[in-house]
Amino acid sequence: MRAFAPATSSHNGESVLSPNSHDRERAASRHAFPAEYQRGLYEAIFRRRDIRKFIADAVPDEVLARVLVAAHHAASVGFTQPWDFIVVRDTERRREVKRVFEDERAKNAAQFTGDRLEKFLALKLEGILEAPLNLIVTCEPDRFGPAVLGKVSISEVEVYSTCLAVGNLWLAARAEGLGVGWVSIMRNDALREIFSIPGHIIPVAYLCVGYVETFPDRPVLESAEWAARMPPRALIHFDSWNGAAESDGHAIAALVQSPEIWRGLLTESAAPDPAREQDRRNEDANAPNITLKAHGD
Repeated sequence: MRAFAPATSSHNGESVLSPNSHDRERAASRHAFPAEYQRGLYEAIFRRRDIRKFIADAVPDEVLARVLVAAHHAASVGFTQPWDFIVVRDTERRREVKRVFEDERAKNAAQFTGDRLEKFLALKLEGILEAPLNLIVTCEPDRFGPAVLGKVSISEVEVYSTCLAVGNLWLAARAEGLGVGWVSIMRNDALREIFSIPGHIIPVAYLCVGYVETFPDRPVLESAEWAARMPPRALIHFDSWNGAAESDGHAIAALVQSPEIWRGLLTESAAPDPAREQDRRNEDANAPNITLKAHGD
């Protein structure tokens, strides 16, 4: 086997070691998923939506089991695995949750005025009773004792880890054809009371889960002109917070804006295209008043 032979390249006038192109390709092909697996992963990421409208079809137990196992295989700091999952089918408990949501929604509305308030009130922001089931993802800090690898300097790592489990769950659900909606207009103290959750356990996500008639092409909050997706180029920094992509001349600053990086992996309609998204933002800005058909974000 030929040894890995680093080559030199220049960055800001300094020589740095880098693998030659042949070795880069060899290393990538050794560990990369087959193209169809890559395609499935990216399709799940880009076609995931926050869903609020569901159909009544039951979710088969084996499908839900796969989704929960996928969530359980999320990364966690110190391998703490701080999550638990409460599967909620009981209608009366869900009615109680819906009442809490309605109270909190009214409080949320109070922060908006004018057109923003009208848009907020037009949005459907939950499917608590419509979905065939709800899920609560919780976090148990110090599950294996107070000495946690990786927690000394950043105390919130277990909550962050639980959010990774939510992400796994969401993508696995999308791959199974399930919609998921995160109801964040909620009170954790109310959830603890309704579901007998111990005081040291943190409810992290209240999720509505079920099949849908259709997945929107765009996030509903984007379609409703509530917010627009930021261009990835504006969010990337190099070597420091002040290392802006626009001024540093890094190739990646242009590549994240280019649909060409998805060629061979995704269809043109499925691939993210910041230029197309900017055109949509311009069209929305110039469009007359529209009737909102909000059913998720």
